[in-house]
Amino acid sequence: MIVKEKYFEIVDETLSHNFLGKIAVDATVGKGKDTLKLLKAVGKDGFVYGFDVQEEAINKARVLLEGYDNYELFLDSHANIDRLESFDLVIYNLGFLPGSDKKITTLRESTLESLRKATEKINEAGIIIVVSYLGHENSLEEREGVDEFLKSLDQKIFKLEKREFYNQKHNPPIVYLIEKKVTR
Repeated sequence: MIVKEKYFEIVDETLSHNFLGKIAVDATVGKGKDTLKLLKAVGKDGFVYGFDVQEEAINKARVLLEGYDNYELFLDSHANIDRLESFDLVIYNLGFLPGSDKKITTLRESTLESLRKATEKINEAGIIIVVSYLGHENSLEEREGVDEFLKSLDQKIFKLEKREFYNQKHNPPIVYLIEKKVTR
């Protein structure tokens, strides 16, 4: 199927490419579902780092990731992604932790700071996936900021795709796919 109906279909298709042995980052760990997908994508020789500001999220993710040892989770904002030297793959699933306090959300400023740093630290041929939702407090402001920032990326350095579920109701997410070009 070429045209997708759900954001995770786009994510899964992207992760189906060869990321074995690579370094990946889940910038918004949540319950750990994307972290688990990244672990499967990088395989036993790769490594995954994860960031979340909620201890509840980190704890839920650790339960889901039981049996894996090639990851490290930080109880920290994704704005501090620059504590990592470099990486090959990053996913952002913006919004709030499902089933928890909807007032604790990702925010425009920290997300933009993280994206700025991620675009500097990502290795050539690296991929950044951003899933942006509307419907929670601050979501429109955050999405507009993400959209504006990503539009400003130099097309000589980055390829960028914005995928929308155009005819769906109830504020479906937008998925941005960013690839850093190989310049050699």
